Amino acid sequence: MRWSAAEAADIVEAARRAPVYSEGKPWVLELHNRSVYLYEVAHRSSHDPLGMDRLLTCGAALEHIVLAIRAAGWHAKVVFPADNANPDLIAIVRADRRLPPDPRELDQHRATLLPEGTADGAARDLVSANHWAGTELHPVDDDTLVVVTVGDRRTDHVRGGGALQAAVLAARSAGFRVRPVIHLMHRQEWRAGLIERHELAGFPQALLLVGANDRRGEAPCVLATS
Repeated sequence: MRWSAAEAADIVEAARRAPVYSEGKPWVLELHNRSVYLYEVAHRSSHDPLGMDRLLTCGAALEHIVLAIRAAGWHAKVVFPADNANPDLIAIVRADRRLPPDPRELDQHRATLLPEGTADGAARDLVSANHWAGTELHPVDDDTLVVVTVGDRRTDHVRGGGALQAAVLAARSAGFRVRPVIHLMHRQEWRAGLIERHELAGFPQALLLVGANDRRGEAPCVLATS
């Protein structure tokens, strides 16, 4: 069994609509039978020496792929292979059985086509959008979410990118304005301060600022340390 032409086109187009947080698109897709293979394309970057931005971007694309498969009426089984012979293979998503999507999944899939919202919203309203194991969307105040993962490995960064994008799409579906904050997580003192200040049980991978206020250029107050 193979993807239909319509299913394949929707998966590829959904992935293309995912945000890019790195220098250049850091992933490629291969479609085989009823599976999607997501590969990392590494770019050298002085701003992202550990590849965190690349992996968060791969996670965002993975979220879009999963939603496209669910919208087509398939259960999406995500596998993170531990294959040292093929280290660029980030994830495999298999459509292993028929399963109708739920309304939330359809709303989030449609949200990949929507423009950015303009309304205020509450961070806690986006928490339930996350479905990625080993991740948490943790509200630290009324308008800020922290994406937290249980570990700090490559697969954790990818899952974190998926969780972040799930919240972004939920916000877009609700008409909320949101702004991801990624690059501050490169600074270990900021990450450590955030963990200590909010007693986080894991590793912060990104922030999501929720609401219509224009905060461009401002450092999020939740990261302040004394």
